[in-house]
Amino acid sequence: MDIHGFLVIFTRLGIAAFLVLIGIGSVRVLVQIRIERRRKERLAATKDICSLNPSEFEAYVGVLFERAGYRVKRTGGKGDRGIDLMVKRNGKTRVVQCKRYGDDVGPGAVRELIGAMTNAGATQGVLVTTSGFTPGAEREAGKAPYDIQLLDGSTLLSWAKRYGLPGEVMSSR
Repeated sequence: MDIHGFLVIFTRLGIAAFLVLIGIGSVRVLVQIRIERRRKERLAATKDICSLNPSEFEAYVGVLFERAGYRVKRTGGKGDRGIDLMVKRNGKTRVVQCKRYGDDVGPGAVRELIGAMTNAGATQGVLVTTSGFTPGAEREAGKAPYDIQLLDGSTLLSWAKRYGLPGEVMSSR
């Protein structure tokens, strides 16, 4: 075999290997998309919101924002700097913090959100909980230098129903 024949075979093998890698990568992406879709469907079917662990609750709230027309980026977990979700719609970005609590959320959580918003350079924030907010939390949000929306458990349920989710706050109340 001459050098030309060797180069042709080598090139064809390289192209074949490249196509196999693209195929494997495509299959992995499709599998991940299907897994994510099933996870969102399972979360959307959740009735007892308080039965979700904190990470699942963040994902549930993310599904609600998606249904409301937002693009959602989950950032929750260790090192999230107080930001569980970043949601964007109509060119505006909001920082979202989720609290799956049995007791009402106090002013400390609002201050934590304000710090997260400052670090992120955001001017709009949402604090979502399965419970309610103390008067101190409401005062703190009202005097904040940012636009902060407080979504309590009953508002969360109304929102879920508006977008066809069967959620109920059960365990904590």
